[in-house]
Amino acid sequence: MTLDTPVSSLPTVQAKVAQGLAKLGIKKVRHLLYHFPSRHEDRRHAIKIKDAIAGTEAVFLGTIKEISAKPTFRRLGGKPRRLLLTKATLVDETGEIPIVWFHQKFLDKNYPKGSMVYMVGAPTLGDRGITLVAPEVERYREGKAPIHAGRLVPIYPETTNVTSRQLRYLISRVLLLADGLKEYLPFQTIKDEELISFREAIKGIHFPESDDELFESRQRLAFDELFILQLAALERKLKRNKEKAVSISFSDAVNDDALKKLPFELTPSQTEAVKIIQSDLKNKIPMNRLLAGDVGSGKTIVAGLAANAVKEGGAQAALVAPTEILAVQHAEGLDKFFKEVGLRIALLTGSTPKAEKELILRKIYEGDIDLLVGTHALFHAKLLFKKLGLVIVDEQHRFGVEQRDELTNIQSGDGVPHFLSLTATPIPRTLQLTAFGDVEVTPLEPRPNQKVVETRVILPEERKEVYKSLGERMANGEQVFVICPRVEEDSDQKSVVAEYEKLKTEIYSDFKVGMIHGKLKAEKKNEVLDSFRNKELDILVASSVVEVGVDIPNATALLIEGAERFGLAQLHQFRGRVGRRGQDAVCYLASGVENPEVIDRLRVMERNSNGLNIAEEDLKRRGPGEIYGTKQSGGVRLKVASLADIKFLLRARKAAERLLKKDPEISSSPLLFKRIEQLNVTTHFE
Repeated sequence: MTLDTPVSSLPTVQAKVAQGLAKLGIKKVRHLLYHFPSRHEDRRHAIKIKDAIAGTEAVFLGTIKEISAKPTFRRLGGKPRRLLLTKATLVDETGEIPIVWFHQKFLDKNYPKGSMVYMVGAPTLGDRGITLVAPEVERYREGKAPIHAGRLVPIYPETTNVTSRQLRYLISRVLLLADGLKEYLPFQTIKDEELISFREAIKGIHFPESDDELFESRQRLAFDELFILQLAALERKLKRNKEKAVSISFSDAVNDDALKKLPFELTPSQTEAVKIIQSDLKNKIPMNRLLAGDVGSGKTIVAGLAANAVKEGGAQAALVAPTEILAVQHAEGLDKFFKEVGLRIALLTGSTPKAEKELILRKIYEGDIDLLVGTHALFHAKLLFKKLGLVIVDEQHRFGVEQRDELTNIQSGDGVPHFLSLTATPIPRTLQLTAFGDVEVTPLEPRPNQKVVETRVILPEERKEVYKSLGERMANGEQVFVICPRVEEDSDQKSVVAEYEKLKTEIYSDFKVGMIHGKLKAEKKNEVLDSFRNKELDILVASSVVEVGVDIPNATALLIEGAERFGLAQLHQFRGRVGRRGQDAVCYLASGVENPEVIDRLRVMERNSNGLNIAEEDLKRRGPGEIYGTKQSGGVRLKVASLADIKFLLRARKAAERLLKKDPEISSSPLLFKRIEQLNVTTHFE
């Protein structure tokens, strides 16, 4: 057996188990070793049977006094069903406790009478006293380390057909192969940071012999994750600083004409952002800046002014949005504000007719378009700009690395285009240092005196009151969003299709109800949104397709079904769909469960309207990989490190800076260089 042995060839790994392991990314033995526990349970201390408390999980160490397995019949759903029942009695010097298992074959053979065993479970209280129902069991062997009890026990991320118990067994069988893993951190870094070796950490993260060993293992592996992310970000920054930007020269007064024709004045924050970006555009080093502004802070206007400056400097700009809805909205909004100053804008999406697309491509090549707005269709079009000076990406965490590189690597004119990304998802400082480590972050403050959207977590008994309130708003000419976590019916989640039918036929039959979700064709989605925007619909039932950028001026109320299914930062994005013109607006959060922890998390939204604080809270509660709804992509996943520990994060960054100062090419550590090359996380989480 080697580190590259397929797990399907290991003992006990049948086809279904192999499929489950593959879902977890485990195909080879080395992947097993890299599947780290999410936590450890302290099962080191067994209690006496006389001290057992109903409902409290505990570890017992005793002898099986008797055990037997026999089929029995129970009525389930009105029909008699055959059931394999295994009964046993566990004894120690203080007493005995009955045990029951269901559908567990071979337990009586594997743990015969007289066996000394660990049992882990929470006793239940019944008419005949306390009983252990379906406890985890492991034989006690003198001089042999246990796996499932009697120690700090690893609890792993699981999936269908793969339990933590199975993973513990498999990993214990291959753990010695960790000796074949090669160290990839430089010796000096290990020494400076007082870290244990990679091999020791891999062994210690799975089966630590002590709290200290677990702590040191976690420290080493967490440092590795953050160190590699920092090196990758800093390397990209160094590389970008060596590149030559497209030459763009324009007067400092370039905004004067555009600003005079805007129907509003810029806020101080917007003015400062424009000043910073225009300074970057004149620089010989390509700009790589993130404009982070909460909902309604004016990111699009700032981006439009940047594109206008690029036009004045004799170059072109491209703006890429994650959805066609958002791309259309950007194109229409920018055209409205900048048409009078001569900014020539074109829209290119997957729905653009072939003849129109070819005309746009020709105009781009000839320089007759100043700003091209589009979706991922831009990545597939044979784009040839006369002189591309600026790429703007909205909500860049929704695009793949290769897609962004495809645009920013276009060498048109005399250098690399500048890069400006926009996000309405506030970026905590810790994420700025990791996921956005190679980017200059410019925050946009909310507009002064911007009204706060009232937010309420509603319980089942309050639903009628909420329906009444929404009905009153619609009767008053206002419009309402209802957002669901699923598109189609699911046993435990509200769906767009089902809610649409329910609201249309049962709750709001006197109002006009519409529906939109990601499975509709682009043309249909635009048609529904136009109807809603034109007040032809009173209420729109939607999926997360409306999360960012959708602007319905008359929408003042929002009901989010299954709110616990979304991250706090995502809920904040949804909340930004209402009250966009300063009206009194409300957001109702309806939870599909009544778990106190879930309700407590949602109540963060009631207390907080600041997106940055919400994002920080989301980071602490859910972890970095879930903030944007799905997991990170790339070679390094934060399995061990916590971005909430900013001191440790800064420590990893300083170590990365020291190494790059001494060895900019990382030529002395080829294995570390290879790990960085494999890393597919640039400046964002997917």
